[in-house]
Amino acid sequence: MIIDMLKQHNEKEKASFHMPGHKKGAGFCGAPFNSEIFSLDTTELPGTDALIAPEGAILKAEEHAATLYGAKHSFFLVNGSTGGILSMIYSAFQPGDKVIIDRNCHQSVLNGIILSGLSPIYLAPEATTLADVPGTVSAKNIEALLTEQPDIRGAVITSPNYYGATANIKEIAKLLHKRDALLLVDEAHGAHFSFSKALPDSAVSQGADMSVVSLHKTLPAPNQTALLNIGQSISVDRARSAVRMFQTSSPSYVLLAAMEYALHFAEKNGEKETERILPLLQALNCPTLDDPFKLLPSWAEKGISGYRAEEILREKFGIYIELCNTHRILCMTSWGNTEDDTRRLGEAMTYLDALPQQGDPITYQAKNEISVSVPVITPAEATRLPHKLVSLQKAEGKICAQAVSAFPPCIPVLLPGETVTREKLEYLYELKKNQATITGLTEDMITIIP
Repeated sequence: MIIDMLKQHNEKEKASFHMPGHKKGAGFCGAPFNSEIFSLDTTELPGTDALIAPEGAILKAEEHAATLYGAKHSFFLVNGSTGGILSMIYSAFQPGDKVIIDRNCHQSVLNGIILSGLSPIYLAPEATTLADVPGTVSAKNIEALLTEQPDIRGAVITSPNYYGATANIKEIAKLLHKRDALLLVDEAHGAHFSFSKALPDSAVSQGADMSVVSLHKTLPAPNQTALLNIGQSISVDRARSAVRMFQTSSPSYVLLAAMEYALHFAEKNGEKETERILPLLQALNCPTLDDPFKLLPSWAEKGISGYRAEEILREKFGIYIELCNTHRILCMTSWGNTEDDTRRLGEAMTYLDALPQQGDPITYQAKNEISVSVPVITPAEATRLPHKLVSLQKAEGKICAQAVSAFPPCIPVLLPGETVTREKLEYLYELKKNQATITGLTEDMITIIP
């Protein structure tokens, strides 16, 4: 629909005197990424519809996406899942609302809390059977919180998480809905779930009121492409108003067409592509959680850290993985992976398996996470109060004024309004030692409230 609309418009247009500045791709002549696709990149004109208020091909594409995910409506997002998460939090809650937040949330959830003026109650996820791999929040702990604090207005959870663990969305949705509270799901890593019986169900089809999926993470779609899926109990108009606040008014039509293509591909080929790739992945004998596309191998017993394994895969085999930690690596796979890809990964894993013992086995000591925590002051208050930079050595016991996150997976180590603890500082030192990318620090300085 969208690509046909753009091709028809392109045939009519003989000269471009509008955005974008590349003028139907002419500005890319001689550029290394020159492609015919850029000739289709246009703006809101008669016959090209408008993402901000779609009535034609874009609206039809959104409505079709909704049928795929079991939603009342789906919004095309070109600002990534971040824009969708900000939109759903802002549209669902009022300033001051108490909301349960998965403590291992993406940093965009925190920004949504700040912008919406919420009072978060952080709930730590459950552990998994795999060392150094967190799970998701449990229905049991959410039920306990709802019993203790009946004025809670909802929950924002992550499912699946970065490692492929999924929450019991059906049960959590039931618990919240009994108390007229809402369930919002950061489903960024689950865009592929709706397209195979071998995968979990989508969040909205299980009762979530809203969810956001990142098409670019697992579908054949470019970065920045995502969907906001709306459940039956939510006002589409209210959600649309929020999307307009957080999404650019100048979307790339190439991204819109690419999203439509990715969904068409998934609908047509998702089942058979899953049937093709799963045996290849299972033959690698890697640990997985609920999403079989997330491989979590470890050589910690041989004294090989995830950081060292990542280095070997990259330098010796040309394999680049999603992330690593002290104990293991995470290999994100998709329908785009070939038999040659899995063969190469298998050879690399065999090589690591055959290495002699590299030292003492790397043991895992679970972090002593507090199950439920409430910041000393709200994140919104923390970001607005006077603050200053101090060295990490002098930060213990102070109130953090700015989120400190490790990338990937952009999960905050410290949140605004939280007390800086010795345990958190030691974790930051470990991340720095292993050259992780950390946002929220200025060299070895952290922002605190004096």
